Order: sequence, then structure tokens, then C-alpha cells
Amino acid sequence: MSGSVEVDRAMNKPPPIGQSKERAVVRAAIVLVLLSCTLLERFGLNPGGGGYALKPAMFSIYLLVGVAVIARQLVLSTERLLLYLVCLGVVVASMLINLNVADVDRSSMSSFLLLAVMYLPFVFVLKQDWAGADHANWVLEVFANIALFSAMAGIAQFAAQFVVRDAWLFDFTSYLPEAIRAQSGFNTVIPVGSLYKSNGFFYREPSGFSFIMALAIVLEVGRDRRWWRIACLGLALLLTYSGTGLLALFIGLLFPFGLKTLSRYVAAMLLGGLVLWSFGDALNLSFTVSRVGEFSSERSSAYIRYIAPLRLLNETMAQQPWSFWLGYGPGSITRTSADFLFHDPTWAKLLYEYGLVGFLSFVTFFVMALNRPNVPVSARVTLFFAWLIMGGHLLSPEMNYMTLVLVGLMPWVASPGLRPQASVPPRSPPTVHAAFRSASCAP
Repeated sequence: MSGSVEVDRAMNKPPPIGQSKERAVVRAAIVLVLLSCTLLERFGLNPGGGGYALKPAMFSIYLLVGVAVIARQLVLSTERLLLYLVCLGVVVASMLINLNVADVDRSSMSSFLLLAVMYLPFVFVLKQDWAGADHANWVLEVFANIALFSAMAGIAQFAAQFVVRDAWLFDFTSYLPEAIRAQSGFNTVIPVGSLYKSNGFFYREPSGFSFIMALAIVLEVGRDRRWWRIACLGLALLLTYSGTGLLALFIGLLFPFGLKTLSRYVAAMLLGGLVLWSFGDALNLSFTVSRVGEFSSERSSAYIRYIAPLRLLNETMAQQPWSFWLGYGPGSITRTSADFLFHDPTWAKLLYEYGLVGFLSFVTFFVMALNRPNVPVSARVTLFFAWLIMGGHLLSPEMNYMTLVLVGLMPWVASPGLRPQASVPPRSPPTVHAAFRSASCAP
């Protein structure tokens, strides 16, 4: 066995993933991150029982980075590091100008520190020899299996409510010790008529669960097309009665552009119409269809998420000479007094707190992390728009780190399935230990 490994190394081929203890440990840490971003959402390290809990996703990503650095499996991305520093520079500039010039400074140092810590792991990527280990397919399959388990849990939860009336079926958070309980404030139990929306049992909100289902469907359509899985995921998505997953699915199925896009949409519309006609009354699916009208109601979720932030920006973006370009500083949007309710989706938070310059900087940084052709473009587009418009995800470790392990950590390949040629050894980027001793870093 050792002789074959040496031959592979001589031919510039990475050893099989099972033959590397370091890689096995890194993969175990990646699984922990994916579980932390999905099934462990309701947990958090909260020893004092206060309002803020350290989320498993934040802990697990730094565990992954630490393990991978010690195992010498990570490299620094020069481009991402520079963009990260640019983003932090804009944040510091916004904070300083509001601190020294604004009549009322609403910026927050703690928000700045959280932002810096949140996006630091994005400057790393796995070493180039992971590209030949089929890592992309492996990590996407791990996520697909977690999503399938979640779908079955969500379907079982919805069906069980006809028999089980206990509160734990939709919210078991109060049964957890305070020391390991995530903070409250989420819409976990939401009625729809005489029933309750499925939140997948493990998830904090039906909307978050619906997004996981939509992303898994997009990946299945773009990869293996296991229709029984798609049917299971689709049923779970319907039982959330959430527009977030439907919007994510609508966006994801648009890509890649081509004639197949039209056929996908026709098939999806026919299938949706059939399901609505067959089960609409029994499952009260008309509730989901009627939510389109929420955009005109100022107290609705759709209005608060998508219309109210536009009003806020329209009234405040140009109040100060610098606010259009640099905003009002980190954390300021949550401290703004307004005469209407609003939600702070990423696009609105970036524009309000860091202005147009900050918005462009952070969007470029996130898009750079998604520039990995070995992941289907439909999934990458879905992750991008979910981060940008579907919630307050700028400081959400679950959304950010799920994106990082599914896409951003991938080593660069020119196209899916491309392998380095033995006759022309690729130039390997330096490990983190040698990153500051070499000018060659991975993209």
C-alpha cells in the first residue's frame, strides 16, 4: 500500500482520502460544521444564561480552521485576504467618521468585532491536492443526506401533530438546560389554520427549514436527480408554508440559463398545480398561495422583509454627506428609531451601515468565495441570493459557514472533474505556516 502511495506522489497525484489521517480529521470537522448549521441550530453555549449564546456553527468553524491549520491542510487565499482587509477598512472608516462627525453616533464596537471574527475563516481554502480527492462530491453528498434526514423529520413532525399535542413537538428549546440553549426571539411555532407549520423539528423557524429543503432540491436537480429524494424534499418544503424556500427554489432553478430552464419551470408548475389540486384543501395549501398579497400589508412578514427596508433607506441614506458612501457604522441599523417595523436583510444592513462602498466590498468578497466551478452554479446562485436578500444573514454563522464548507473552502479547479496532468506539475500554494514566506497563494 505504501508503495502505491509513493507512486501516486511521484506522479503528482494526491493519496486517496482514506489513507490520510489528517484529511479524515478535517472531514470529520466539516461534518460537524454542517450539523451545527442545520440540526444543532437550537443549541448554544450559554453558561451565564444571558441573552447571547455562542452558536455551534461559530465554534465548529474555528475548530475546523484550527484542526486544518495544524494538519497543514489549509492555505491562505491572497485575493480573499486582500478583500477581507478592504472590507474591514471600510467598516473602520465608517465607524470613525460617525464617531467623530455625526451628531448621534449609533455604531457599535461589538458589532465590528463580531463582523471581523465572522468572516475571518473565509480567507482560507483547502490545499490544491484536495481537488483530486473528489472532495466536492463528498461534501455535497453529506449535506444532501442531512437534508434528507431533516425532510423526513419535518414530514413526521407535521403528521404527528394530529396525534401529539405536546409543545415539544414544535419547540423543544425550553426543555434544554440554559447553559446549552440558544437565544430566543425566533418564530418557531407558527399556526396555519388549525395546524402548525413544519419547522423540521430541529430548526428554529419554518423559513430556515424551507431554505434547506430548497437548496437540497436545487443540488439534486443539478447533480444526481434522484427523484424520490426530490419528492421527499418537495413535500417537506410544502409543509413549511414558507415563501423563503419557494423563492430560493425559483431562483435556483433559473440556472444555468438555457432551454432546459424552461422545461424545468414547466415541469415544476405542472407538478405544483397537481399537488395544489390534489392536496390543497387537506393541507390548507391555499395559505401559501395567498401570501403573495402580504407585500401590500405593512404588518406582514413579506412587507417587513422586503418593502420596509427600502423605505428606511429612502428616508435615511442621504441624510449626511458621507452616509450614502460609508453609512452610519456597524450595528447602527438595529439602533435606528423608525415609525415602522423593518427587518435587516443583508443588502439593507450593508447599505445602511457601510454605504455603497461597503455594500460593493462585501458583495465582491462573498462572490469571490462562491467562485468554485466544481459546485453547480444553481446552488452557488441560491446561496448568494439567500445571503443577500432572504434574511439578516450578514452576521448569521449558519448561513455563512454552510456556504463556506459547501463552496468556499473548495480548492480551485478550472472546471468540474479537471485533474492535474502528471507531465506538468501544478504549482502548489504554500501552507498557512509558510504563507508569509511565499508570494504564491491559492485564489
